[in-house]
Amino acid sequence: MMKGLCIMKQLIAGALLVAAFGFPSHVQAQFMDSKLAWGLAAGGVHGGNSQADRWDFQFRGTLQFDISPTFVGEVGLGYAKLRATDVYSVQSGLADVRLLFSPFSLPNLNPYLYAGFGVSKALNTDGSSLLAMVPLGVGIQTSISDGIFMSVNGGYTLSLSDQLDGRERPDTDLNPLTSGKHDGFYGFTVGLSFTLGSSYLAEAEREKELQRAEALRAQQIADAAAESQRVKQLTDAEARRVKELNDAEALRIKEGTDAEARRVKELADAEARRLAEQKDKNGNSTIIILERGKKVVLKGVNFETNKATLTSDSREILTIAYNAMVANPDVQVEISGHTDNVGSQESNQILSLKRAQAVKNWLVQNGITSNRMKTVGKGENEPMTSNVSISGRAENRRIEFYVEQ
Repeated sequence: MMKGLCIMKQLIAGALLVAAFGFPSHVQAQFMDSKLAWGLAAGGVHGGNSQADRWDFQFRGTLQFDISPTFVGEVGLGYAKLRATDVYSVQSGLADVRLLFSPFSLPNLNPYLYAGFGVSKALNTDGSSLLAMVPLGVGIQTSISDGIFMSVNGGYTLSLSDQLDGRERPDTDLNPLTSGKHDGFYGFTVGLSFTLGSSYLAEAEREKELQRAEALRAQQIADAAAESQRVKQLTDAEARRVKELNDAEALRIKEGTDAEARRVKELADAEARRLAEQKDKNGNSTIIILERGKKVVLKGVNFETNKATLTSDSREILTIAYNAMVANPDVQVEISGHTDNVGSQESNQILSLKRAQAVKNWLVQNGITSNRMKTVGKGENEPMTSNVSISGRAENRRIEFYVEQ
């Protein structure tokens, strides 16, 4: 009797600890991924009615149903054999309804408390009455495969009468919970539950996830189509302007004199400057002139720290460089990347090459022919100024165009 009482106290203490640590977490738990689940369980049972009580077997069948993410209802039918050596032996049929409450969940693990109400009947005694019972306890449920869950629980079932063991309880041995003449028993079970269908929560979450994925995919398609159209329009417009200039220049050179040819060249140069000229964020004019044998620093081409990823503010100067390339279709350039002296020389060499390649890739994606450009990485080998100050290092981190002869 004292051993069983000790077990009961340990179960209750464990349940209080679970609840105490679970409630502050504000994490909703879900018992099972289904609306319904049926299960079978087996375990041990120990009466709490006599000093001579012994352990024996019990069996239980269940049907669980969702109520909310933290509550599950359970209907159960069971069999338990209660015995005390030379005192009593009862084979009981049990039926009850329980409410299972899980205050929080761990990865693939749901601890829970349960309480309920039911009846028992002695199967080995003719004409025995139905006795009211109150089951209380704790348990843990975990998923072992898709649609199959294992549960382990233990607790105490209180009888609201003194007739469970078929004898009157002595005044010197009252029930430790009620301090009255009430019988009861301790028990534990280990069982498996098999789900039927899918849960309300899982269905709703899957539907939301599908809607989010579909909306994201539609947005991505729309964005890609808009960007493709914008690039095509820009490329077509620039191509038409370049073709018109080339056609006009060819016609004038064919029909005119050396003076006319010089005039046409001056007009073409002026048009190239016009195409390459744009306004920066401060409203100042920025022009990139591509002259053979000369270098041009693309001030404003920036990258994420220690990466070859172009920042969004680089688009402005890259667009100007793109226009200059379009306006000079016979020009070929070497794109060189440069870094400051922070980090190893080897890593800076690799990073500078990757950054030069990122600029080339941007221009190719926007319509510049790949064979007009080649890339090199200069690393920290050709600084423009001292690397001592922050501003000096910023100036040394750069992209250059070298127009080949």
